[in-house]
Amino acid sequence: MQDFAKRIALGTAQLGLSYGINNTAGQPSLEQAADLLRTAQALGITLLDTAAAYGDSEARLGKLLPAIPPPRFAIVTKIGAGPAAEVATALAASLARLEQDKVYGILFHDFAGQQQWPEAWQVLQEAQMLGRVQRIGVSLYHPWQAEWLLDKQLPVSLVQLPLNVLDQRFVPLLPRLVAAGIEVHARSAFLQGLLLRDPQQLPTFFSPLRGKLLRLRAVAAQHQLPVEVLLLLFAASFPQVSRVVIGVDSVENLQQNVRAGQFHSQFLQAQPVLSTFAEPHDTFILPYTWPR
Repeated sequence: MQDFAKRIALGTAQLGLSYGINNTAGQPSLEQAADLLRTAQALGITLLDTAAAYGDSEARLGKLLPAIPPPRFAIVTKIGAGPAAEVATALAASLARLEQDKVYGILFHDFAGQQQWPEAWQVLQEAQMLGRVQRIGVSLYHPWQAEWLLDKQLPVSLVQLPLNVLDQRFVPLLPRLVAAGIEVHARSAFLQGLLLRDPQQLPTFFSPLRGKLLRLRAVAAQHQLPVEVLLLLFAASFPQVSRVVIGVDSVENLQQNVRAGQFHSQFLQAQPVLSTFAEPHDTFILPYTWPR
């Protein structure tokens, strides 16, 4: 279980705001957040993922982390791209909220911004040279963005990208990214909770997915796998993926996710059919396009 836990990064959007299509509990209290961090550490998770845009997630981590005994969590955070002075200010503000002198990774949250302001990279490179951050990069949404980064040979050493049974668009690019020295973190293994919904109770917009999600549950049942385990192990099954970022809403939920590693042999039996679940179009796999 410890080995699989090291493949997981705990996403902390839920600590800073009410996040996810299935979230009915809202934002956890500080005490609940502290319990979650202590449990994550005990389970062997070593990396936290956050962002300036996740409500007060950074500030809450800044309050909570000093009370967590060593070993310390590594942290990846995200800031907006823009003119160099704005990026420098945003970077300093994130570190101040986190109460950290340095972090493991800093990503630009928006790809278009880092295209528009090439000088933004210089700020991250300077922070890297000063030892304030180990890896720098960008959060990706479309494969063409990864191809653009590879073609431009920018100083990218970390990317985060979506990867789940419906969204397999980046799979062909994973070997190229790693060959270029870029560490890959995968997010959206549960597609913000959509893949865990009861297929019979999907919102109308998602009703075309009902048949596919029912078939996914049939595959999981055939191999005696909980659906969430099947989904998590799929995202972690690619050797080029260093971490799978997951968000949870309770200690129990976190413990269940880490236990997914115990189902590896069953997953290998189910794995060959999972490529057939890939969606051919972007309609349902990009949460920012979903109706509110």
